Amino acid sequence: MKVDLAAIGGGFAGLTAAVRAAELGLEAVAIERGEGEAYMCNSRVCTGVLHTALANADDPPDIVYERVMKNTGGTARPDLARTFAENGARTSAWMEAHGATLETVARRNYGLPSLSPTRQMGAGLDWEGNGPDLFLRGLASRLEAAGGTILRGTEARALVMEDGACRGVEIRDANGGRTIEAGAVVIADGGFQADRARLARYIAGRPDRIRQRNTETGRGDGLRMAEEAGAALVGLDKFYGHVLSRDAMTDPMLWPYPQVDVICASGIVVGADAKRFTDEGLGGVYVTNEIARLDDPLSATAIFDSTVWEQAKEADLVPPNPLLVEAGGTLHEAGSIGELALRAGLDTGTLEVTVAAFNAAVKGARTDTLTPARTTETYAPVPIETPPFHAIPLAAGITVTMGGIAVDGAARVLRSDDTPIPGLYAAGSTVGGVEGGPNAAYIGGLIKAFLLGLVAAETAAREIEAAN
Repeated sequence: MKVDLAAIGGGFAGLTAAVRAAELGLEAVAIERGEGEAYMCNSRVCTGVLHTALANADDPPDIVYERVMKNTGGTARPDLARTFAENGARTSAWMEAHGATLETVARRNYGLPSLSPTRQMGAGLDWEGNGPDLFLRGLASRLEAAGGTILRGTEARALVMEDGACRGVEIRDANGGRTIEAGAVVIADGGFQADRARLARYIAGRPDRIRQRNTETGRGDGLRMAEEAGAALVGLDKFYGHVLSRDAMTDPMLWPYPQVDVICASGIVVGADAKRFTDEGLGGVYVTNEIARLDDPLSATAIFDSTVWEQAKEADLVPPNPLLVEAGGTLHEAGSIGELALRAGLDTGTLEVTVAAFNAAVKGARTDTLTPARTTETYAPVPIETPPFHAIPLAAGITVTMGGIAVDGAARVLRSDDTPIPGLYAAGSTVGGVEGGPNAAYIGGLIKAFLLGLVAAETAAREIEAAN
């Protein structure tokens, strides 16, 4: 089989690259390991929020660029950040022109646009008939209508390399192995969150004790193939995810929702020693990363009072109060901090000291003196002083890894010397270099998929035309 562009992955990034390539007159194929019309992938089951660094993707380019660089602590690759800044508006427009309906949900996601219809306000995982599912199906239909092909039930095994350039991909399906010759290959098969060995190496020493908050289809195959072809890998130490009830480890009704980020960001999170170990004010994604890095990721507990618990009724699209308890999640309740410690299995005296220090720092506006310091710019801390007091045993839920294949602003895969590998591109969550940094900054899974899918296809089209 010979094509102009082969996209590895049938999620949003891969289908966007293939559809855009077909629009530009290229013969395109998407290679998808899943079988059937409704093959599982993170794109199909995601919530569907479109943003760049937790704000509108179509904000003025200079504002978006500065936001990405600030949030990542300057660790984002500048030309890649500029690409996100300059292409956000047209990415949104392309999506809508191709059948996406975007709506805002005021009580969640900062009022940012989401693929419609949005998920139900309930615990557990729902996806059928939601905006992401419908749009993914629509993109598949558009690709086939444009003359492209989706190879379902097909595994990409290795890149075909000749003289340092990518010339295709080796695949295997029910009929055995074969080679697809391609003028361009776009790696778009997601992150490596389901690769336990790589997780243990870069993110969490005990990956068996963090919750896979995803479809477990992101196994890092594309990342492995790129590395074997000489690609550089960047920023592998951070992931996007949310804080969950510890019961989510065994109860499927407690993931991906309700999450308990908003509770952690208002109260405190302590380890097995009943002491704080993280800056809760940096938000749920950061705290989730910190929990995952503990010697035992299942040893963290959220401590908060009734004020925070009541606020949690309105703090999220899927409010932890009452949905956490209704879905079977553990909520300890007590009339005093000492009694709460006993119920949560924590040392009474230590927790009382931890809470007292936190309350004093909050009331004195001196949370910077806590150990660790507690920021307040984004999430305001609430003193733990109004009974009944509460505790939730926690787990880190990993949705997708942030780091991956190094690319430039044109989505070309780079070697360690920063030179591009001819014929090789990457898009979506397999890409590193624009998220992470010291505070685990999340730039946005959908924007990485759609924007980089477009850019990769367009760069490939230009370079194929120049070569001919």
